[in-house]
Amino acid sequence: MLNLSNLVKQFDGVRAVDDVSFTVEKGDVYGFLGPNGAGKTTTLRMIMGIIQPDTGLIELDGDNINNLGRENLGYLPEDRGLYQKQKLEETIIYFGTLRGLEKPEAKKRTQMWLERFGLKGQGNRKIEELSKGNQQKIQFILSLIHDPSYLILDEPFTGLDPLNQLLLKEIIQEKRDEGKTILFSTHQMEQVERLCTNICLINNGLIILEGTLADIRQSHSSDAVDV
Repeated sequence: MLNLSNLVKQFDGVRAVDDVSFTVEKGDVYGFLGPNGAGKTTTLRMIMGIIQPDTGLIELDGDNINNLGRENLGYLPEDRGLYQKQKLEETIIYFGTLRGLEKPEAKKRTQMWLERFGLKGQGNRKIEELSKGNQQKIQFILSLIHDPSYLILDEPFTGLDPLNQLLLKEIIQEKRDEGKTILFSTHQMEQVERLCTNICLINNGLIILEGTLADIRQSHSSDAVDV
């Protein structure tokens, strides 16, 4: 279980995240919904320890996340940080070993995921030779190469064509069925409706709605929620 309690983060006196609290239960696919600049990425970066909250607490399975390693988390950042001159296979294997895999196992998983994403036989290509969509696929592979229990995905569908969006949804659903816990941010309600049971809507750093998709639909059936 991932629990966020009363998170606050300010930049130059502006509250990018303002008293944010929500819980992602084990095995859930949780949608973190909001427009650009709402505070989604800042919140996910705090979960990953890239930045620290000014106040508030993040707990993973009941423990303060700062007292734990984050090896059991897979992270797809909004800003892509791939080494452009590096070859695909070398990049994925390297990240796999950084996350504790032995090199033969990292290579085996790399080949499996490249094939799954339609990139079989392209392991010797450089990252810079790939389209933005294919670079996004590589970034996604890096988030799950070590088979983490938690996936933290920041706008995972960005840059993907409809066919590859379907493939990504399929893999997210497979990981859910394996018992993984998935938190992903998006500004597209359609993605949330197709994948999530529970959602949180954030705007201007504040939680606007939080709960099950069914309950929110029922309680706001006469309202329009613009994202």
